Amino acid sequence: MPRFPLALALLAASCGGTGAGAAASATPGGAASAPATAGAARSSVRRLQATLDRLGAELAWRSPGTQAALAVTDLASGARASLAGEVLFVSASSAKVWWVAAALHHVGVAAVEPMADPIFIDSDNGATGEVIDLVGPDRVNDYIWNVVGMRSTALTHWNYHHKREATNSPHRMGSDNYTTANDALVFLERLQRGAILDRERSAALLSWMKRSPRSGLGGWLLARLPPSVRAGAAHKAGWLDPGCCSNDRTYNTLNEVGIVTVPGGATYAVAILTHAGDNYWGRQVPFVEYASCEIYRAVAGDPALDCRRPGDPTGP
Repeated sequence: MPRFPLALALLAASCGGTGAGAAASATPGGAASAPATAGAARSSVRRLQATLDRLGAELAWRSPGTQAALAVTDLASGARASLAGEVLFVSASSAKVWWVAAALHHVGVAAVEPMADPIFIDSDNGATGEVIDLVGPDRVNDYIWNVVGMRSTALTHWNYHHKREATNSPHRMGSDNYTTANDALVFLERLQRGAILDRERSAALLSWMKRSPRSGLGGWLLARLPPSVRAGAAHKAGWLDPGCCSNDRTYNTLNEVGIVTVPGGATYAVAILTHAGDNYWGRQVPFVEYASCEIYRAVAGDPALDCRRPGDPTGP
């Protein structure tokens, strides 16, 4: 996998349709509102991209050996930025959120709800297998490709309790399940908009995602965010820690995907995918926590927020 490949910032600034333009021209100063909105979105993109680029530049000394992909979208303005956003990563347990969405799509809330707490509170692999069994792995892939639009993501196998293999997986990472940071954003954006599940199913999934840990194991996305932010955030971590798998250089995976709201401000979707760090618990975990906080700081426009913690490495 290439180290630190950059994906260009993806700009999305909606300036309204014909009706919005007519309304602007009918009010004093209205003609300037659309350019002002577009200008603010461009400024937001530059700020977000600069943050991700800086985190990428710092990665080598913050967490030696780690490879990372970062992506963020301001869901109000559509401003988006990404770093290595199209690079494939093993999805680990973060994929459980879109696998659960696939089951909700096909069989509804009542059938999935008994497995929700084990999956989102404890990241239980057996309960996840039960959810996949409700629809089958091939239909999970059909949903994430054709309904959600995640073109670089796949469920390949899930063999907890018994063997499950998707016959339609492209196997782009061998036998591993995989995704990209940009694909994770597609899922989160469309979930938040209610575009991939109906209202009842969307509300259920977002509620379950809010049961994921707020700090500590599985709570890395929120660990350094202000306490007032943590309670309302919806997220799912995924991790394959040292010794879990065949090769630490391939795995040592730590991912976070989620939706976070700034109090009185923007709601944003974020994906942080990492693997292969030399010091998983001492450096890679703190990097993910720090990166999440710095992304929050950029979206919130809060320069007073200090994302550093005792023990963090000092740069060159």
